[in-house]
Amino acid sequence: MRDGKGIAKNTAILYGRMLVLLFISLYTTRIVLEALGVVDYGLYNVIGGVVVAIGFLTGTMNTASARFITVALGKGEKENVRLTFGNVLIVNILLALLVVIVCETLGLWFLYEKMVIPEERMDSAFWVFQISTLSVALNIVAIPYNACIIAHERMKAFAYITLIDGVGKLVVAFALTQTENIDKLILYAALLALIHILDQIIYVVYCGRNFFETHIRWKTDPGILTRMARFISWAAYGSLVSIGFTQGLNILINLFFGPAVNAARGISVQIQTYVAMFTNNFQMAINPRIMKAVAKEEMEETRQLLKLSSKLSFFLLSIVGVPLLFVVPQLLNIWLKETPLHAVAFVRLMVIISIFGSMANPLRIINQAEGNIRKFQLCECTVLLMIVPVSYFVLKGYHIPELVYVVHLTIELIAHWIRVWVVMPKIRMRWTYYLTKIYLPPVVALIATLALCLLADNFFSTSLMGRVGMLFTAELILILFACLIGMDKEERSAAMALVRSKIKSRI
Repeated sequence: MRDGKGIAKNTAILYGRMLVLLFISLYTTRIVLEALGVVDYGLYNVIGGVVVAIGFLTGTMNTASARFITVALGKGEKENVRLTFGNVLIVNILLALLVVIVCETLGLWFLYEKMVIPEERMDSAFWVFQISTLSVALNIVAIPYNACIIAHERMKAFAYITLIDGVGKLVVAFALTQTENIDKLILYAALLALIHILDQIIYVVYCGRNFFETHIRWKTDPGILTRMARFISWAAYGSLVSIGFTQGLNILINLFFGPAVNAARGISVQIQTYVAMFTNNFQMAINPRIMKAVAKEEMEETRQLLKLSSKLSFFLLSIVGVPLLFVVPQLLNIWLKETPLHAVAFVRLMVIISIFGSMANPLRIINQAEGNIRKFQLCECTVLLMIVPVSYFVLKGYHIPELVYVVHLTIELIAHWIRVWVVMPKIRMRWTYYLTKIYLPPVVALIATLALCLLADNFFSTSLMGRVGMLFTAELILILFACLIGMDKEERSAAMALVRSKIKSRI
């Protein structure tokens, strides 16, 4: 119960942060899109994506840092935490230097020789590339500090720092509207880089004042480095595949359709990021608990946390995503003065992919905490790697950009059951139990909700009030089916007990 209250408190803090950031980000994007224009906005997204693709090990180091620090904390090995932090920091610094070298060689060649960029914007693209490279390198160096805050479950500090980041980006957006006779694309990239530098300074200062392990001893430990190398080598494959199919699709769209359709994808990815926050905040609060339970070999607690994380992640994302499916055109018209072509379909497809992909994270966290990730990475990532080549051949045949999302969804569903097949033996859970008690109930509830919402949508107009009515109707239908189909009797009883206790405490 104490752990549950801690998770709930941290989740509430992160949700408060998310709501503020969501408002700021939506307004910021509107201002930036208007100030830059569709082509420059698309260029910024695709160029930044190329730099992120080159620095694909950023995701790997995020995963490795969080895993080793959190597991060490779970085992109570304080000195090991300090050694781990120091070794991770050294590796991150070396990785940042490697990313800069690759960007300045292979990255520049790709920018000039392969990307579809208007000739008059080539100089601007070059400087945006340089600034993006600096930002990614600084972000890599700061990874261990961010991982420490999450591992120690200091969600309030994390929330404040990210709010500073959001406010800074809003100030940058307003700055763009007040400037004339200057390249706004370069200015936008430079000001965002300054915000990133400020973020990293705050992370370092806060961690130095609160966590002993960040008082660095520049000492390498062969045991830690060996375990990290083994973990990173396979995690890197996962990060490479993740960057490969996300940024690969972005580049694929650029090659087939040009920057204007990249702008539509940029909008859809941004909305998908906002929607995913409803799950990410909860998962950020519960992931350290899952890792610590696995580290202590408490299998029953691990199984319960898997069930809780999987179902709530799915429902939290559905609560936001399902109503969004029915109001996307009106939302984009309110949010953006000019809605890019294909943006509505892209957003809807990205939301569906996100909902079905939300159950993957608990399985990944358990696998990472257990440590032997070779089989999981090899099987899952090999399947996900097929997204880009399959999408390429589909586009060659049909030239419809929405089909890349259909390919993505299909392969994601296949990959999920590969994850289940690998992880279930590690926690001594039968896959049939996972299917009937964890996976099918929320999925059936979602399908029933969508079917009934499609029928109900015929009774609402496309006016603003009609869309608001449809939004609330979709929420009510989803909550009803989530309770009746998605939860078992024990979960419904626990939920009702929690609601009653909250009402009594308020009274």
